[in-house]
Amino acid sequence: MEEESPTESARRDIAKRVSRACLHCRQRKSRCDLDSNGTGKPPCQRCVRENRECVLGGSNRGGRRIRKNKIQNFTPATNTSPSKDSDASSPSNSENRQQSASYPGPVVFLPPNPPAPAQASVDEDDTSIGSVPRNPSDAWQCLTGIATHAPTEPREARSDSTSFPAYTNLRNSVVSEFSNPTTGIRAYRLVQSRSLDPETVWQLVSRYAENFHPYLPLVPRKYFARAALDAFASSEKHLLTAVLTIASKDLVDQPEIHEYCSKYMHELISGIAAGAECDVEAVEALLLLAEWEPQGLRPRIERVGRGEEDRAAWMHVGLALRSGYFIGMDRTSFRGDPFGDQEGEARRRLAWASCYVSDRLISVRIGRAFWSRGPGPMTGLVSQDFPSLQPAKEGDEDYSKIFQAMLDLTQLYGNVHEVLYSGMRTSNQMMLMGDYVKYVDDFRLAILRWKSLWGSLDCSPPMRATLQLSYEYLRLYTTAFAFQAAISQSLARPKTDAKGQREQLRSTFKNVASMQDSRFIYESVDAAKSYLTILVDLVDPEKHLHFMPLRFYLYGIYSAVFLYKARSFGMMVPSEEAKVQGLVVRTTEVLKQASAGTDDVGSRYARLLELLWKAKPTNPPTESQTNSDFPMQTALPNPVADPYMQFSPANDFSWLDLEAVGDYVSGDQISGGLLGLDAFQNSSDMYQAGQDRSQSWQPSTWMGDMSSNLLF
Repeated sequence: MEEESPTESARRDIAKRVSRACLHCRQRKSRCDLDSNGTGKPPCQRCVRENRECVLGGSNRGGRRIRKNKIQNFTPATNTSPSKDSDASSPSNSENRQQSASYPGPVVFLPPNPPAPAQASVDEDDTSIGSVPRNPSDAWQCLTGIATHAPTEPREARSDSTSFPAYTNLRNSVVSEFSNPTTGIRAYRLVQSRSLDPETVWQLVSRYAENFHPYLPLVPRKYFARAALDAFASSEKHLLTAVLTIASKDLVDQPEIHEYCSKYMHELISGIAAGAECDVEAVEALLLLAEWEPQGLRPRIERVGRGEEDRAAWMHVGLALRSGYFIGMDRTSFRGDPFGDQEGEARRRLAWASCYVSDRLISVRIGRAFWSRGPGPMTGLVSQDFPSLQPAKEGDEDYSKIFQAMLDLTQLYGNVHEVLYSGMRTSNQMMLMGDYVKYVDDFRLAILRWKSLWGSLDCSPPMRATLQLSYEYLRLYTTAFAFQAAISQSLARPKTDAKGQREQLRSTFKNVASMQDSRFIYESVDAAKSYLTILVDLVDPEKHLHFMPLRFYLYGIYSAVFLYKARSFGMMVPSEEAKVQGLVVRTTEVLKQASAGTDDVGSRYARLLELLWKAKPTNPPTESQTNSDFPMQTALPNPVADPYMQFSPANDFSWLDLEAVGDYVSGDQISGGLLGLDAFQNSSDMYQAGQDRSQSWQPSTWMGDMSSNLLF
């Protein structure tokens, strides 16, 4: 048989890749046909034809690959294979790898042992030192290969072990301890330090699986079996610690558990940020933290919510994206090798698609640009691309379809953000020119098509509620742009003083029905009210909202802030104002019921809404009366007659900037802190501060970033 040409061999390799090859074919860089004898085992067709010994090589997948030095005389058939087999099967080597993968305790530097030539194990690579490095990483790999083969000074020639007897004793004790290491859950840092016991770890994992996992099912379901706890702790320490940190965040009776988990999680995150090696499980851990943002990871908790969770989520998502991109997870966006590790590939694809969702949603939440134009699923991923989310048995939730629905909706979120909210300059030009109308109309139709396709999806009530809430907030995010456009167009007319601008805006919005964009303005208000209605009527605060991802809390806060600003422009008649404020009152009650304590996220943002929507009391309070003595009233004062309502035309804060809202309600618009909060504990003080602020208004600090946020 005529030998195939290198070009034909390369073409066949691309058409069908295999994960195994004998040493001879690997050295030739040619395809190894192990199926010639019908068994898939050696000898391959080439070795049979050339009458050679066919030895199957080890796998090069995973881990750091050290480049081979071809300058040395090296016979693969006699040296490489035995060393690989002995290395892979050696208990001491596997134990040492396990120790290095777990979180270190006290760091002890031991004198290195000289590598025995018969036991040397060097991973092969397709590129040798004789080839030209393509980048600094290639050059580093070549140098690492040289250093691996460099001669090591014999231990007997070293003087440190003989000069320091105490060091020798310490070394011997450490080596003795590492020779029989604890494995599995017993070797997990929090168990090893006796902060937690294995039973507590399992209870937290079970609690997470039941309550939190359905909203972002990234953890492989195999780890929710008690027998898999050892494997979970041994190979997925980042993911396990994230699960424990989230599951313990609301344990009011045992706050020390959350403290232990948070401290360890903080150390692991710092290690990732510092460049420690990590895999897909670390990316999954960061994405989970971004969805729930446990309080233990923050150094300080304010009494009033000010958007700290948004900042933390932004950082965690960014770190997850960079880590995933570095380990090549972006390649899973394209359907590729069917002969590889299909389970591992599917897991990486799900994690990378979740990176895409998280990146888009956090950018929409805080009004910032995307991390990049990627990482988007370029091949139109569908539910079949996520086998780990498909039901394991009849009656199980089909999370794969729910994830596909959220993936499609996220694409719409991203398109709206890029077209309408791409930047202050572009957005302002669009508002003044009026060409935004066609985009808003197109987006509205696309959002309605999504609802017709996914609105009747058969799923449990909590999961259906998350899809409905995401849909309503997208409606608000899209149509609110037209509201801002109407404001910008009104303020573009000849300027007067602040009082004249207020009167001009109220005159503009007094009769919304006559405005050009009335359909958009009405729909934006309707979307905000619909979101809050679903939140208070269809979501159980203690059974469901309590465990939902953070974004569903914050979407509700944004909706309430949006309604407050819409009311301030005078577009609501008194009867509608009363209904809206009643809806906000119910929202604050639900947020408190969903909270585990006064420092929990629901209570802190309920407090923010109470301060924002507070009405002037009928009778001046006494000195002993506090802010809590005057809850929000169902009957609002006259907006025109109330001096507190007469703030600047820009309204001092953006509806997407919760920190600026906190500055507004606290009167601390310059320093950006809560220094003025205590001064507003008395309602009359707040009323007087409102008068002062309306008379001498200055732009708040958030307006310094004119590249992304809108004034409205």
